[in-house]
Amino acid sequence: MASAQIKTDGKDELVIEEEAGIIQGNIQQNSPSTNEKRKQYEDNLVEAPRKYIHNSDGNRCLAKEIKQCSLSVPFWKTLNRQQSSFQFQSNQIGYFSLLNRTDDKECFEDKRYLRVYKYSLQTLKVNFDLKVGESDFNSEGQSKNIDAMLWWTSRHKEDIFRNDKFTFDFLSWRGVLRLIMFSIFEKHSDWLLAVIKFKNAFFLCEYVTDMQVKDEQNMTPEHRSFCYYGHKFEEYVTKKPLDNTSTEPITPSTQFAGVFQGHIGSYRLLYGAEMDCIVEKSSSMTENIELKISAGKSLNDLPFQHNRKFAKWWLQCFLVGIKTMVIGLRDNNGIVNSLEPLSIADIERATHTWNRYSFFNFFLLFAQFLKENVTDEYSIDHKDVVLFRFIPSSQTINMTKSSDSRYHFLPDWFYNQFV
Repeated sequence: MASAQIKTDGKDELVIEEEAGIIQGNIQQNSPSTNEKRKQYEDNLVEAPRKYIHNSDGNRCLAKEIKQCSLSVPFWKTLNRQQSSFQFQSNQIGYFSLLNRTDDKECFEDKRYLRVYKYSLQTLKVNFDLKVGESDFNSEGQSKNIDAMLWWTSRHKEDIFRNDKFTFDFLSWRGVLRLIMFSIFEKHSDWLLAVIKFKNAFFLCEYVTDMQVKDEQNMTPEHRSFCYYGHKFEEYVTKKPLDNTSTEPITPSTQFAGVFQGHIGSYRLLYGAEMDCIVEKSSSMTENIELKISAGKSLNDLPFQHNRKFAKWWLQCFLVGIKTMVIGLRDNNGIVNSLEPLSIADIERATHTWNRYSFFNFFLLFAQFLKENVTDEYSIDHKDVVLFRFIPSSQTINMTKSSDSRYHFLPDWFYNQFV
Protein backbone atom coordinates (compact mmCIF):
# COMPACT_ATOMS: atom_id res chain seq x y z
CA MET A 1 0.00 0.00 0.00
CA ALA A 2 1.09 3.55 -0.54
CA SER A 3 2.76 5.45 2.24
CA ALA A 4 3.53 9.11 2.66
CA GLN A 5 6.28 8.28 5.12
CA ILE A 6 8.32 5.89 3.06
CA LYS A 7 9.07 7.59 -0.20
CA THR A 8 10.30 4.51 -2.05
CA ASP A 9 7.11 2.61 -1.24
CA GLY A 10 4.88 5.12 -3.05
CA LYS A 11 2.55 3.63 -5.65
CA ASP A 12 3.00 6.54 -8.05
CA GLU A 13 6.32 8.33 -8.10
CA LEU A 14 7.16 11.28 -10.29
CA VAL A 15 8.88 10.15 -13.46
CA ILE A 16 12.26 11.86 -13.50
CA GLU A 17 14.49 11.38 -16.50
CA GLU A 18 17.93 10.18 -15.43
CA GLU A 19 21.17 10.28 -17.32
CA ALA A 20 22.37 6.95 -18.65
CA GLY A 21 25.99 7.72 -17.88
CA ILE A 22 28.09 8.00 -14.75
CA ILE A 23 26.44 9.09 -11.52
CA GLN A 24 28.07 12.34 -10.49
CA GLY A 25 28.51 12.65 -6.74
CA ASN A 26 30.72 14.46 -4.30
CA ILE A 27 34.13 12.82 -4.05
CA GLN A 28 35.25 11.89 -0.57
CA GLN A 29 37.87 14.23 0.94
CA ASN A 30 40.55 11.58 0.86
CA SER A 31 39.90 10.50 -2.74
CA PRO A 32 42.15 12.52 -5.10
CA SER A 33 40.44 11.64 -8.37
CA THR A 34 37.45 9.85 -9.83
CA ASN A 35 39.57 7.18 -11.54
CA GLU A 36 41.51 6.44 -8.38
CA LYS A 37 38.27 6.42 -6.43
CA ARG A 38 36.84 3.70 -8.65
CA LYS A 39 39.95 1.61 -8.23
CA GLN A 40 39.70 2.06 -4.48
CA TYR A 41 36.05 1.05 -4.63
CA GLU A 42 37.03 -2.31 -6.07
CA ASP A 43 39.39 -2.84 -3.18
CA ASN A 44 36.67 -1.76 -0.69
CA LEU A 45 39.19 0.37 1.13
CA VAL A 46 39.79 4.12 1.11
CA GLU A 47 43.33 5.15 1.87
CA ALA A 48 43.72 7.99 4.37
CA PRO A 49 46.41 10.66 3.97
CA ARG A 50 46.12 11.81 7.56
CA LYS A 51 45.72 10.34 11.03
CA TYR A 52 41.96 10.84 11.30
CA ILE A 53 39.17 10.62 8.77
CA HIS A 54 36.04 12.66 9.42
CA ASN A 55 32.92 10.94 8.12
CA SER A 56 29.96 12.83 6.70
CA ASP A 57 27.92 12.26 9.86
CA GLY A 58 30.49 14.07 12.02
CA ASN A 59 32.12 10.98 13.49
CA ARG A 60 35.81 10.29 13.09
CA CYS A 61 37.99 7.22 13.21
CA LEU A 62 41.66 6.36 12.88
CA ALA A 63 42.89 6.19 9.33
CA LYS A 64 44.11 2.61 9.77
CA GLU A 65 40.58 1.65 10.88
CA ILE A 66 38.73 3.35 8.04
CA LYS A 67 37.74 -0.01 6.55
CA GLN A 68 35.72 -0.69 9.68
CA CYS A 69 34.16 2.80 9.70
CA SER A 70 33.12 3.40 6.12
CA LEU A 71 32.19 1.49 2.99
CA SER A 72 32.36 3.32 -0.32
CA VAL A 73 29.50 2.61 -2.70
CA PRO A 74 31.03 1.55 -6.03
CA PHE A 75 30.16 2.88 -9.44
CA TRP A 76 27.50 0.44 -10.62
CA LYS A 77 29.32 -0.75 -13.75
CA THR A 78 32.19 -2.07 -11.65
CA LEU A 79 29.62 -4.40 -10.06
CA ASN A 80 27.92 -5.27 -13.32
CA ARG A 81 29.32 -8.73 -13.80
CA GLN A 82 28.00 -12.20 -13.20
CA GLN A 83 29.84 -14.15 -10.55
CA SER A 84 30.29 -17.84 -11.21
CA SER A 85 28.98 -18.54 -7.72
CA PHE A 86 26.05 -16.13 -7.97
CA GLN A 87 22.62 -17.44 -7.18
CA PHE A 88 19.36 -16.04 -5.91
CA GLN A 89 16.54 -18.23 -4.72
CA SER A 90 13.45 -17.34 -2.74
CA ASN A 91 10.34 -19.15 -1.64
CA GLN A 92 7.35 -18.19 0.45
CA ILE A 93 7.18 -20.12 3.71
CA GLY A 94 4.42 -18.27 5.55
CA TYR A 95 2.04 -15.33 5.76
CA PHE A 96 0.16 -13.19 8.25
CA SER A 97 -2.25 -10.28 8.44
CA LEU A 98 -1.47 -7.21 10.48
CA LEU A 99 -2.82 -3.83 11.51
CA ASN A 100 0.33 -2.45 13.06
CA ARG A 101 3.96 -3.47 12.58
CA THR A 102 4.79 -2.26 16.08
CA ASP A 103 2.20 -4.31 17.99
CA ASP A 104 2.37 -8.09 18.05
CA LYS A 105 -1.21 -8.15 19.43
CA GLU A 106 -2.43 -6.81 16.10
CA CYS A 107 -0.86 -9.60 14.05
CA PHE A 108 -2.89 -12.62 12.95
CA GLU A 109 -1.65 -15.76 11.25
CA ASP A 110 -4.51 -15.87 8.79
CA LYS A 111 -5.63 -14.32 5.49
CA ARG A 112 -8.16 -11.81 6.77
CA TYR A 113 -6.50 -8.94 4.88
CA LEU A 114 -5.63 -10.86 1.73
CA ARG A 115 -7.00 -9.30 -1.46
CA VAL A 116 -7.86 -10.86 -4.84
CA TYR A 117 -7.50 -9.07 -8.18
CA LYS A 118 -10.98 -8.63 -9.68
CA TYR A 119 -10.14 -8.83 -13.36
CA SER A 120 -8.40 -11.08 -15.84
CA LEU A 121 -4.74 -10.43 -16.56
CA GLN A 122 -5.22 -8.61 -19.85
CA THR A 123 -5.44 -5.05 -21.10
CA LEU A 124 -8.76 -3.53 -20.09
CA LYS A 125 -10.37 -0.13 -20.58
CA VAL A 126 -11.67 1.33 -17.31
CA ASN A 127 -12.67 4.65 -15.79
CA PHE A 128 -11.46 4.95 -12.19
CA ASP A 129 -11.34 8.35 -10.49
CA LEU A 130 -8.45 8.16 -8.03
CA LYS A 131 -9.37 11.47 -6.40
CA VAL A 132 -12.56 10.11 -4.81
CA GLY A 133 -12.21 10.27 -1.04
CA GLU A 134 -8.82 11.99 -1.07
CA SER A 135 -9.96 14.93 1.08
CA ASP A 136 -10.89 12.54 3.91
CA PHE A 137 -7.69 10.49 3.68
CA ASN A 138 -5.23 10.70 6.55
CA SER A 139 -2.23 8.42 6.20
CA GLU A 140 -0.04 8.02 9.24
CA GLY A 141 2.63 6.29 7.20
CA GLN A 142 3.92 2.78 7.46
CA SER A 143 6.11 1.89 10.42
CA LYS A 144 9.59 0.55 9.77
CA ASN A 145 9.51 -1.51 12.98
CA ILE A 146 10.18 -5.26 12.70
CA ASP A 147 8.09 -6.42 15.69
CA ALA A 148 5.59 -8.10 13.37
CA MET A 149 8.35 -10.18 11.78
CA LEU A 150 9.72 -11.04 15.23
CA TRP A 151 6.21 -12.13 16.25
CA TRP A 152 6.01 -14.51 13.27
CA THR A 153 9.53 -15.80 13.94
CA SER A 154 8.72 -16.59 17.57
CA ARG A 155 5.66 -18.60 16.45
CA HIS A 156 7.84 -20.73 14.18
CA LYS A 157 10.75 -21.29 16.52
CA GLU A 158 10.86 -25.04 15.82
CA ASP A 159 11.42 -24.43 12.12
CA ILE A 160 14.06 -21.69 12.21
CA PHE A 161 15.97 -22.14 15.47
CA ARG A 162 18.20 -25.17 15.91
CA ASN A 163 21.27 -25.98 17.99
CA ASP A 164 20.89 -22.69 19.87
CA LYS A 165 21.09 -20.51 16.75
CA PHE A 166 18.90 -19.27 13.95
CA THR A 167 18.94 -20.96 10.57
CA PHE A 168 19.13 -17.63 8.72
CA ASP A 169 21.86 -14.97 8.51
CA PHE A 170 19.69 -11.85 8.08
CA LEU A 171 16.15 -10.92 9.13
CA SER A 172 14.42 -7.78 7.85
CA TRP A 173 11.58 -6.46 5.77
CA ARG A 174 11.96 -6.68 2.00
CA GLY A 175 12.15 -2.89 1.87
CA VAL A 176 15.47 -2.97 3.72
CA LEU A 177 16.98 -5.31 1.13
CA ARG A 178 15.80 -3.06 -1.68
CA LEU A 179 17.10 -0.01 0.15
CA ILE A 180 20.59 -1.49 0.44
CA MET A 181 20.70 -2.70 -3.15
CA PHE A 182 19.47 0.55 -4.68
CA SER A 183 22.15 2.57 -2.87
CA ILE A 184 24.31 2.24 -5.98
CA PHE A 185 21.92 4.66 -7.74
CA GLU A 186 20.54 6.73 -4.87
CA LYS A 187 21.49 10.41 -5.19
CA HIS A 188 19.18 12.14 -2.76
CA SER A 189 17.72 10.07 0.07
CA ASP A 190 19.81 8.83 2.95
CA TRP A 191 18.98 5.82 5.09
CA LEU A 192 19.74 4.51 8.54
CA LEU A 193 19.80 0.87 9.63
CA ALA A 194 20.29 -0.45 13.15
CA VAL A 195 21.78 -3.94 13.26
CA ILE A 196 21.78 -6.40 16.14
CA LYS A 197 23.61 -9.72 16.22
CA PHE A 198 21.71 -12.33 18.19
CA LYS A 199 22.18 -16.10 18.20
CA ASN A 200 24.45 -15.97 15.15
CA ALA A 201 21.95 -13.97 13.05
CA PHE A 202 21.77 -10.30 12.09
CA PHE A 203 18.53 -8.40 12.62
CA LEU A 204 18.12 -5.25 10.52
CA CYS A 205 15.68 -2.46 11.36
CA GLU A 206 15.31 0.78 9.41
CA TYR A 207 14.89 4.13 11.18
CA VAL A 208 13.53 7.42 9.88
CA THR A 209 16.22 10.03 9.27
CA ASP A 210 16.03 13.81 9.60
CA MET A 211 16.38 14.11 5.84
CA GLN A 212 13.40 11.80 5.28
CA VAL A 213 11.28 13.78 7.75
CA LYS A 214 12.22 17.00 5.96
CA ASP A 215 11.39 15.48 2.57
CA GLU A 216 7.98 14.41 3.83
CA GLN A 217 7.29 17.86 5.25
CA ASN A 218 8.25 19.41 1.92
CA MET A 219 6.26 16.96 -0.15
CA THR A 220 4.27 18.66 -2.90
CA PRO A 221 0.46 18.36 -3.02
CA GLU A 222 0.92 16.40 -6.24
CA HIS A 223 3.15 13.83 -4.57
CA ARG A 224 0.77 13.54 -1.62
CA SER A 225 -2.01 12.80 -4.09
CA PHE A 226 0.10 10.04 -5.61
CA CYS A 227 0.38 8.40 -2.19
CA TYR A 228 -3.39 8.33 -1.94
CA TYR A 229 -3.83 7.17 -5.53
CA GLY A 230 -2.15 3.85 -4.76
CA HIS A 231 -4.55 3.12 -1.91
CA LYS A 232 -7.60 4.08 -3.97
CA PHE A 233 -6.42 2.03 -6.94
CA GLU A 234 -6.24 -1.09 -4.76
CA GLU A 235 -9.83 -0.45 -3.65
CA TYR A 236 -10.98 -0.33 -7.27
CA VAL A 237 -9.27 -3.47 -8.53
CA THR A 238 -9.28 -5.90 -5.58
CA LYS A 239 -11.84 -7.75 -3.47
CA LYS A 240 -11.89 -10.21 -0.59
CA PRO A 241 -11.54 -13.92 -1.35
CA LEU A 242 -14.85 -15.78 -1.42
CA ASP A 243 -13.93 -17.72 1.73
CA ASN A 244 -13.08 -14.55 3.68
CA THR A 245 -15.99 -13.73 5.98
CA SER A 246 -14.20 -10.93 7.84
CA THR A 247 -16.27 -7.75 8.17
CA GLU A 248 -13.23 -5.56 8.87
CA PRO A 249 -12.76 -2.81 6.25
CA ILE A 250 -9.61 -2.50 4.20
CA THR A 251 -7.67 0.59 5.26
CA PRO A 252 -4.10 1.82 4.62
CA SER A 253 -3.06 0.25 7.94
CA THR A 254 -4.29 -3.25 7.07
CA GLN A 255 -1.65 -5.40 5.43
CA PHE A 256 -1.24 -8.94 4.24
CA ALA A 257 2.40 -10.00 4.42
CA GLY A 258 4.23 -12.94 2.97
CA VAL A 259 7.24 -14.45 4.72
CA PHE A 260 10.10 -15.50 2.47
CA GLN A 261 13.33 -17.41 2.68
CA GLY A 262 15.99 -16.36 0.23
CA HIS A 263 19.62 -16.98 -0.62
CA ILE A 264 22.00 -14.41 -2.07
CA GLY A 265 25.29 -16.16 -2.60
CA SER A 266 25.98 -17.98 0.67
CA TYR A 267 23.81 -15.67 2.77
CA ARG A 268 20.46 -16.96 4.03
CA LEU A 269 17.70 -14.39 4.35
CA LEU A 270 14.37 -14.33 6.16
CA TYR A 271 12.18 -11.37 5.26
CA GLY A 272 8.60 -10.19 5.23
CA ALA A 273 6.91 -8.29 2.42
CA GLU A 274 3.52 -6.66 2.09
CA MET A 275 1.64 -8.28 -0.78
CA ASP A 276 -0.86 -6.24 -2.80
CA CYS A 277 -3.07 -9.08 -4.01
CA ILE A 278 -3.27 -12.45 -5.70
CA VAL A 279 -4.84 -13.77 -8.88
CA GLU A 280 -6.70 -17.05 -8.62
CA LYS A 281 -5.37 -19.35 -11.31
CA SER A 282 -7.65 -22.19 -10.22
CA SER A 283 -9.46 -23.39 -7.12
CA SER A 284 -6.15 -24.53 -5.65
CA MET A 285 -3.56 -22.27 -7.30
CA THR A 286 -2.88 -18.57 -6.78
CA GLU A 287 -0.16 -16.13 -7.84
CA ASN A 288 1.01 -12.93 -6.18
CA ILE A 289 0.94 -9.81 -8.33
CA GLU A 290 1.98 -6.19 -7.72
CA LEU A 291 -0.16 -3.13 -8.42
CA LYS A 292 1.25 0.20 -9.59
CA ILE A 293 -0.03 3.51 -10.94
CA SER A 294 1.76 5.48 -13.62
CA ALA A 295 0.99 8.38 -15.93
CA GLY A 296 0.58 7.42 -19.57
CA LYS A 297 -1.80 6.11 -22.21
CA SER A 298 0.02 2.81 -22.69
CA LEU A 299 3.10 0.96 -21.47
CA ASN A 300 4.95 2.41 -24.43
CA ASP A 301 4.82 5.79 -22.67
CA LEU A 302 6.87 4.53 -19.71
CA PRO A 303 10.63 5.23 -20.01
CA PHE A 304 11.91 1.80 -19.02
CA GLN A 305 15.17 2.31 -20.90
CA HIS A 306 16.55 5.25 -18.93
CA ASN A 307 14.53 5.80 -15.72
CA ARG A 308 15.77 3.82 -12.75
CA LYS A 309 12.47 4.19 -10.93
CA PHE A 310 11.55 0.97 -12.71
CA ALA A 311 14.56 -0.81 -11.23
CA LYS A 312 12.84 -0.33 -7.85
CA TRP A 313 9.70 -1.90 -9.28
CA TRP A 314 11.73 -4.82 -10.58
CA LEU A 315 13.57 -5.38 -7.30
CA GLN A 316 10.39 -5.18 -5.29
CA CYS A 317 8.85 -7.96 -7.37
CA PHE A 318 11.93 -10.10 -8.01
CA LEU A 319 12.77 -10.46 -4.32
CA VAL A 320 9.44 -12.18 -3.67
CA GLY A 321 9.06 -14.10 -6.91
CA ILE A 322 6.39 -11.88 -8.45
CA LYS A 323 6.43 -12.23 -12.22
CA THR A 324 3.55 -9.97 -13.22
CA MET A 325 2.50 -6.44 -12.34
CA VAL A 326 -0.74 -4.67 -13.23
CA ILE A 327 -0.23 -1.03 -14.16
CA GLY A 328 -3.06 1.44 -13.85
CA LEU A 329 -2.40 4.04 -16.53
CA ARG A 330 -3.76 7.43 -15.50
CA ASP A 331 -4.11 10.88 -16.99
CA ASN A 332 -3.12 14.17 -15.35
CA ASN A 333 -6.55 14.45 -13.74
CA GLY A 334 -6.13 11.27 -11.72
CA ILE A 335 -8.36 9.14 -13.94
CA VAL A 336 -7.21 5.59 -14.68
CA ASN A 337 -8.23 4.79 -18.25
CA SER A 338 -6.71 1.35 -18.69
CA LEU A 339 -5.20 -1.61 -16.88
CA GLU A 340 -2.22 -3.35 -18.46
CA PRO A 341 -0.29 -6.40 -17.26
CA LEU A 342 3.48 -6.01 -17.27
CA SER A 343 6.04 -8.78 -16.96
CA ILE A 344 9.00 -7.82 -14.78
CA ALA A 345 11.17 -9.70 -17.27
CA ASP A 346 10.17 -7.08 -19.86
CA ILE A 347 11.31 -4.31 -17.49
CA GLU A 348 14.72 -5.91 -17.17
CA ARG A 349 15.08 -6.51 -20.91
CA ALA A 350 14.21 -2.91 -21.76
CA THR A 351 16.64 -1.11 -19.47
CA HIS A 352 19.96 0.41 -20.54
CA THR A 353 20.97 1.84 -17.16
CA TRP A 354 21.05 -1.03 -14.64
CA ASN A 355 21.72 -4.72 -14.34
CA ARG A 356 20.57 -7.28 -11.77
CA TYR A 357 24.14 -8.34 -10.99
CA SER A 358 25.05 -4.84 -9.84
CA PHE A 359 22.34 -4.98 -7.18
CA PHE A 360 23.16 -8.40 -5.86
CA ASN A 361 26.93 -7.94 -6.02
CA PHE A 362 26.59 -4.79 -3.96
CA PHE A 363 24.45 -6.59 -1.41
CA LEU A 364 27.20 -9.21 -1.08
CA LEU A 365 29.72 -6.41 -0.57
CA PHE A 366 27.57 -4.77 2.10
CA ALA A 367 26.83 -8.09 3.82
CA GLN A 368 30.54 -8.79 4.17
CA PHE A 369 31.15 -5.28 5.51
CA LEU A 370 28.36 -5.79 8.04
CA LYS A 371 29.64 -9.18 9.22
CA GLU A 372 33.13 -7.81 9.72
CA ASN A 373 31.87 -5.01 11.94
CA VAL A 374 28.92 -6.45 13.87
CA THR A 375 30.68 -9.01 16.03
CA ASP A 376 29.31 -8.57 19.55
CA GLU A 377 26.32 -10.64 20.62
CA TYR A 378 23.29 -8.75 21.88
CA SER A 379 22.20 -9.47 25.46
CA ILE A 380 20.02 -7.90 28.13
CA ASP A 381 23.12 -6.64 29.92
CA HIS A 382 25.01 -5.59 26.79
CA LYS A 383 22.62 -4.22 24.21
CA ASP A 384 25.13 -3.76 21.43
CA VAL A 385 23.73 -2.05 18.32
CA VAL A 386 25.65 -1.00 15.23
CA LEU A 387 24.30 1.76 13.00
CA PHE A 388 24.83 1.91 9.25
CA ARG A 389 24.09 5.27 7.65
CA PHE A 390 24.10 5.87 3.91
CA ILE A 391 25.27 9.36 2.92
CA PRO A 392 24.26 10.05 -0.69
CA SER A 393 26.43 13.16 -1.09
CA SER A 394 29.62 11.18 -0.50
CA GLN A 395 28.29 7.79 -1.68
CA THR A 396 29.46 6.13 1.54
CA ILE A 397 27.95 3.93 4.22
CA ASN A 398 29.29 4.91 7.62
CA MET A 399 29.33 2.54 10.56
CA THR A 400 29.10 3.56 14.23
CA LYS A 401 28.29 1.74 17.46
CA SER A 402 25.49 3.13 19.57
CA SER A 403 24.24 2.72 23.13
CA ASP A 404 21.18 4.91 22.51
CA SER A 405 18.11 3.06 23.79
CA ARG A 406 15.98 4.19 20.84
CA TYR A 407 17.88 1.66 18.71
CA HIS A 408 17.25 -1.28 21.05
CA PHE A 409 14.60 -2.63 18.72
CA LEU A 410 14.88 -6.26 19.81
CA PRO A 411 12.17 -6.53 22.52
CA ASP A 412 12.79 -8.44 25.74
CA TRP A 413 9.84 -10.77 25.06
CA PHE A 414 11.55 -11.95 21.88
CA TYR A 415 15.00 -12.20 23.45
CA ASN A 416 13.72 -14.27 26.36
CA GLN A 417 12.19 -16.90 24.07
CA PHE A 418 15.58 -17.77 22.58
CA VAL A 419 17.94 -17.76 25.59
